[in-house]
Amino acid sequence: MSTPNGSRRWVAVVSLALLAIAWGAIPLLVRSDVPSTHLVAMRVTLGAVVLVAFSAATTRLALPRRRIGALALVGVVLAAHWLSFFLALNLTTIAVTLAIVYVGPVLAAALSGPLLHERLNRFVVIGLVIAVVGMLLVTRPGSGATLPGFIAAAVSGGLLAVIMLLGKPLATDLGGLVVATWELVIASLVLSPFTIQAVRQSADHWPQFVVLGALFTGVAGVVYWTSMRQLPVAVVSVIMYLEPASAVVWAALFLDEHPDLLSWIGVGLVVIAGTVATREWRRMRR
Repeated sequence: MSTPNGSRRWVAVVSLALLAIAWGAIPLLVRSDVPSTHLVAMRVTLGAVVLVAFSAATTRLALPRRRIGALALVGVVLAAHWLSFFLALNLTTIAVTLAIVYVGPVLAAALSGPLLHERLNRFVVIGLVIAVVGMLLVTRPGSGATLPGFIAAAVSGGLLAVIMLLGKPLATDLGGLVVATWELVIASLVLSPFTIQAVRQSADHWPQFVVLGALFTGVAGVVYWTSMRQLPVAVVSVIMYLEPASAVVWAALFLDEHPDLLSWIGVGLVVIAGTVATREWRRMRR
């Protein structure tokens, strides 16, 4: 018989999985002549606008002063992570970028024990290993690798691990909506010079900005941090490997890129990994 906590965790798992699949489509929007700084700046600014408006409308717009320093740090790191991620996509291939960036969740999972005192059960560890293998099959680096792209992706992956480790305690303490709102507000302030440039120079790309900002950043941020509040960092890491795996499917559907057999095997392994990682919860529900 399921408990209320168990039900909430399963909602978090499903929500995070759907979010990861949606985020796999982000590289489709980045492959354009729009500067990466403009994309990131408009993404965080429009995301912040959506969440501030929603929080104000629901009377939940309040700045938690006791954690403002930590929220500011997460916002700054978030801005740097997305800048380096979008830069990497412009400097090397999607496959190379995702292969390197998604070392970040492995680091976060490995450090969640000593830093956050989270226990890693054997199913999560097995799932994480399977997910990494699947991701490497999906995003096997090809001839498009470049040193600048490698460096940018490595920086982005390291910052992703930092965000996960810093944000988990904040989401547990303050809630997903608060963390998502204020990290985007801080990030938008940091990137405001680029936002001004984007409005002046990239006005033709507003549909792209709105999808990236309002949907994939604003709404998605609440889903991500609300799910993070319910789940261990290691489980989140496993589920988020659906993002690079789903990128293969999106590319096949919309970019006429046809994955080979190993890539499809990798996609299957990532799905299996998520199933294995949540096995202990299934047993607890019985």
